[in-house]
Amino acid sequence: MSNQDKLQKYLAKAKEGSKEETVPVPADGEDWSVRRLTTLDVRKAYELAYDEDGKPTSPFYNEVDVMIVKATEHEFDWNNKELLKAYGATSKFELPPRMLDDVDDYAALSKAVRNFKETQESLLADAKNSSGETEKRAG
Repeated sequence: MSNQDKLQKYLAKAKEGSKEETVPVPADGEDWSVRRLTTLDVRKAYELAYDEDGKPTSPFYNEVDVMIVKATEHEFDWNNKELLKAYGATSKFELPPRMLDDVDDYAALSKAVRNFKETQESLLADAKNSSGETEKRAG
């Protein structure tokens, strides 16, 4: 690919805008719609979770909590004042580990935000397997 072709590819990509990919992740008896994070989203998560010296900015949340909020805020109001008050949180980033107190539920969302592609492929494989089993039983 020539430099000009590469340039045209990325110019076209920028004009298209980003396509938001989401996957449903079961956690706490609900399906959470998890958006694929961009590189800039992940950088922002680290920036919010750590100061310039690499020390945590808060004892109440980490970068994964920030990523969970960023990946689900298109569908869930993490800034709801009543929600923050109910959980004694001063920041929306404190909410994921407080609300999702079952380690497995938190882990499911954590895995989805950190390994979106793997989660997506796993869900697709599960869907194919379950539909295949249904066909075998029906036939």
